Amino acid sequence: MSYDLYLLKKDEIGDDPSAAYERLEELEDREPTSEEERELRQLAADLQTANPGVDLVESPRGFVLQLGYEALRPVTIDIGANEVTMSWSYGADEATPALEEVRLYLPIFERHGYVAYDPQLERLFDVDRDSQAAAGLHDHVRDQLVEACGGERRSWWRRIFGG
Repeated sequence: MSYDLYLLKKDEIGDDPSAAYERLEELEDREPTSEEERELRQLAADLQTANPGVDLVESPRGFVLQLGYEALRPVTIDIGANEVTMSWSYGADEATPALEEVRLYLPIFERHGYVAYDPQLERLFDVDRDSQAAAGLHDHVRDQLVEACGGERRSWWRRIFGG
């Protein structure tokens, strides 16, 4: 389980960001046009420039660029033709490191014409305004998961996923 931010094209959201977010579910998987792929690869390169420690992996299924999976970063980023997300695990002890990376990445997304939508808070995400609420929600969900797994604070995810 993860806390997810969806990056929506600013010029496509209109007056209702939540409706734009809901429309994502209606989109069928597709390959990007050559121009879209060039733009998405440039976005990934700019994110890596801002944080050289983040890795880039291409999915073997369809067009998906993944950042942060190999290096076990606090935030993982998936870039596809229809959907771009930034996520962090509820398994993390706290959300602060993830929110620090979000703060680093959001200006890059904004330069590429994206705004962040937070479906947990059901509004556009502003890191200054919403970090405390996101961290509080992260802590609440993490605590619920720990409780559901018998109170093992650090290893609840191992009980669920094995390992």
